Amino acid sequence: MSRPEALNALSKSMFRELEATLRSASKERAISSIVIKGEGRAFSSGLDVKEVSGFASRREAREFVYNLVKPFWKRFLECEKPIISMVDGPAYGAGAEIALASDLVAASTGSTFAFSGGRVGALCCISAAIGQFTMAGRKLVEMNLTGAPISADEARSYGLVNYVEEATHLRERVDRILNEIRNVSPISNASFKRIHRRLFTTRALDLGA
Repeated sequence: MSRPEALNALSKSMFRELEATLRSASKERAISSIVIKGEGRAFSSGLDVKEVSGFASRREAREFVYNLVKPFWKRFLECEKPIISMVDGPAYGAGAEIALASDLVAASTGSTFAFSGGRVGALCCISAAIGQFTMAGRKLVEMNLTGAPISADEARSYGLVNYVEEATHLRERVDRILNEIRNVSPISNASFKRIHRRLFTTRALDLGA
């Protein structure tokens, strides 16, 4: 994600580009895994509030959801290649949901996570739909109802993050993960993801609409 001047806020163009990148990477046989990261000092601040709040009509808002947001999440959740989120900085709203929905998450010690959509009148519906399959305990509910952020270490304790590293060692950790994934048959990984995702993909997309 490369909008560092806007803390990688998810705009129409970013949803379009992310979906296209996932589609291309999914078809490329030479690519075994997909890494998502944010340029600059944030992973992603979530939806681009300025753009979303500027919709002229309900119809325009629905077109945004059905033509851009939903296709992105469908592509993401149905991707059969491992997706790793490399988080270095804030991951808020839909940005936190991208991390949540990833197969593995490595975060720097200074990263923070928040399902903060409600604080700007939005809804982190993906977290509501799939969070119970990845996060432990009732923290998911609290995070959505309050929008309050948690640290990377807290995120790891609740199952949102796999690894926490100093920022200078984050890339090294991700490279180690990628090397380990290469030792596993891509067919096996794709089969595992199909079985695992089947539990919630349809439900998540329906609720996300």
